[in-house]
Amino acid sequence: MAAVVLTETPGGDPFAGVPAGPVLAAALAAVTVSDLPGEHVAAWLRASFRQRNHDDAVFLDAVRQTCRSRAGTCRRVLDDGFAPRVVAANLGWSAITASARYGLALFVLDAHPALGAAMSSGELEQRKAEIFEAATEGLADHQIAEVIRIVLPEAPGLAYQALRERILEVARALDPAWAAARLAAAVARARVATRPSPSGAVDLCGYDLPPDLAQDAKAHLDALAGPVQARLAWLGVDLGIGFISARIFTRLLDGTLAGLDDPGVQDAIVAELDGAGPPPAGFDGPGSPGPNDTPGPDDNGSDDSPDGGGPPDDSPSEGGSDGDGPDDHGLDDQGPDDQGPDDAGPLGGAAPARSGRDLPDRRIGRREPTVEPYLPEVALRMRLSTMLGHDDHPAELPALGGTLPEIARRRAHDLGAATWQVLVHDDHGHLTHLLALRAPPHADRDPRHRRRTVQITAGAALLDALEQQGQNDPWLVALLAAYHRSRAAGPDEHPATTGRDSDRRLPGAALARWIDARDPVCVAPGCRTLARRCEHDHTRDWQDGGRTRADGLANLCTADHRAKHACGWTHEQPAPGRFTISDPTGTVHHTESRVVRPLPDPMPAHRTHDRTDHYDQRDHVSSTAGGTLEYLHATRPARRTTAPAQDDDPPF
Repeated sequence: MAAVVLTETPGGDPFAGVPAGPVLAAALAAVTVSDLPGEHVAAWLRASFRQRNHDDAVFLDAVRQTCRSRAGTCRRVLDDGFAPRVVAANLGWSAITASARYGLALFVLDAHPALGAAMSSGELEQRKAEIFEAATEGLADHQIAEVIRIVLPEAPGLAYQALRERILEVARALDPAWAAARLAAAVARARVATRPSPSGAVDLCGYDLPPDLAQDAKAHLDALAGPVQARLAWLGVDLGIGFISARIFTRLLDGTLAGLDDPGVQDAIVAELDGAGPPPAGFDGPGSPGPNDTPGPDDNGSDDSPDGGGPPDDSPSEGGSDGDGPDDHGLDDQGPDDQGPDDAGPLGGAAPARSGRDLPDRRIGRREPTVEPYLPEVALRMRLSTMLGHDDHPAELPALGGTLPEIARRRAHDLGAATWQVLVHDDHGHLTHLLALRAPPHADRDPRHRRRTVQITAGAALLDALEQQGQNDPWLVALLAAYHRSRAAGPDEHPATTGRDSDRRLPGAALARWIDARDPVCVAPGCRTLARRCEHDHTRDWQDGGRTRADGLANLCTADHRAKHACGWTHEQPAPGRFTISDPTGTVHHTESRVVRPLPDPMPAHRTHDRTDHYDQRDHVSSTAGGTLEYLHATRPARRTTAPAQDDDPPF
């Protein structure tokens, strides 16, 4: 995770120290922006932002005061249930909008004044206050106060989706039972729905899906779409990966591809999209972008749109898989007239005309094409202490966000065939050792997951304690042996300090793995593009003498890499994993990479009523969904909640 820890203006910020309110408003009004140099324009922007946040706090107070006011008296009364309608009538809002704004005012000004104070000082914007309110719904007030105490200092440097995930991470750690009940109630309402859009297109969406199943479904769809995009590009048809994924998605569901295996699905989609019929909507011919190629708020996996809607778009943008080009995914072609399997089109009839372009027979001298069910990716990140049952800290499904410990343990068991890495970190969450080992012996070694990665994060203090206790479990013994070897390695043997790749243009495999583990997302301010979609960039350009070392490389997404080379951004890395980035205005942003962030110990809610009833009521679970919830509870496998004995296998 990368976060902005400090933003500064070289030479000093002329608005620093000016409190938000009338004084700052007057200072801003007195400025002629066209007379300011770039770094002071950025400072003026930040000051204007602080003033706007202050004004939003004033407006929320106005909403609150209006709802409690009565004619002819300065006395404020309690809400009678209809008070927001007064605001709606005065501002031309609906009653629902007014009620939501009034509820936010009560949340930040009455229930949790620390948020109101942060808004009044200009440090917190209203949208982020709304995220605090929504993400902590159902927690007890003292638990919400603890979440605010931990996360509020980080909030100014976090993008919307990153803030939401951080709040949920802390909240899940504080009250695992709340998180489990909230997820169970949501999954009980799982559904598929259609929604027409103003353009006339239709959204077909699955809502409230189990996170582990949703992760595999999306990953498999991406794995199918990537080679299709590469094959179409080789045939002269340039379509966006999003359009191709959507076509595969709808064809799989409408029955067109029923009975086909993965290579057959890809062949059918290639044949359909390369046919002679009318081009897809939004496609103007080879070389034009597909409808999903327009950058949007989710292009880097960050939910920064004003309404915060939609999951991050983390589909791959490159064709092929594992470095293979389009020629590694040829059609099972036997010629157009040989009655081979490719002669049937996607609807079971004749194959569509090819506009004079016959697909080449690339099967000669090649293996039958194989389809990997999942692209290479980090599928799970969880703490060693949670895997061993010492605690119930939340885990992470990269690109989807946090998840519950019981789901993480189940995923770890299912991913026994994946590559397992243990990321050892110091007390500040900075990577110190990267260990590779096999999964525990009782994990399920489903070969479909062989290209995925499981990352287990472990504090050095925990490993030292385990080593002092002595271990009988073979997996822990192997882990501690690998940790001991890494600590004993010389500087040139450790990827963080080795100079073996210094004179190479590209890092070797070990150094590349280290950079991807140390920088799990793009290091640019506010960017959350996952490491697998980033490029290994030399902080000091290679042609200017930059070396291929851990303290000279960083993960940058394609857009931020391009900005660094062409748009006036400059990068420095004063210490490994810590970056000083200057934007074109001259403003300096300090970011750092961490593999874990601090979490609190559980904090009981001290509720006396039944938790399931409470969360069912809060989440509006219908009687039908309630029956589903009972079924899920009855069929859910038992989860170990106590620490294992020394001779036990590590639980999942």
